[in-house]
Amino acid sequence: MLIRLTPAEAMALAAVVGVDVPPIITSVAGDGDVVRVTVDLGKSDDLPAPLKLAARAAPIARAEVRVLGLTRGVVTLGLEIHAARLPVSKLLGLLSRPIKSQLAAQGLPRDAVDIHPDKVVVDVDALLAERAPGVSVNDVKIMHGEVVVRASVG
Repeated sequence: MLIRLTPAEAMALAAVVGVDVPPIITSVAGDGDVVRVTVDLGKSDDLPAPLKLAARAAPIARAEVRVLGLTRGVVTLGLEIHAARLPVSKLLGLLSRPIKSQLAAQGLPRDAVDIHPDKVVVDVDALLAERAPGVSVNDVKIMHGEVVVRASVG
C-alpha cells in the first residue's frame, strides 16, 4: 500500500489513533525532501538540566528532518537543529531520556528509538508490532513536502 501525507496530516492522524503528540511540537511542515519542525522547549517540564538552561536562553528550536534510509524495518533520520540561529544538534542526545519515557508511557518499546547528535534511528517494525501487527514498512521518503510510505500487510 502507498500512503502519502503531509507532516501536519501525519501528526493529526497520530493524535486520532491515540499517540500523545508532545505539546512542545508547535508546528510541522513539509518542504521538498525535508520536514521542518518547530519546538517550544519552554513547554516541557521533563527536560534535563542542561536543556532547561538552554531553553531559557532560546526556547524555540527549529529542526530539519531528512530520511537517510530504511534497512530491515529501521529508518534513519538525519537532523539539523538550530535555536536562536545556533546549531544545537549536539544537545539532541539529552532528549533521549524524555523520548524513551514518552514511548514507555504509551506502551511502546523504549529501545525503539536511538538518538545520536545528528540523527535518530527508529525501529519502525518494533513500533508497528505494538500498534499494527502484521504491517511492515518497505520504504519511507519525504518527497514534495509529503511523507511517502510504502507498506505491506501480512
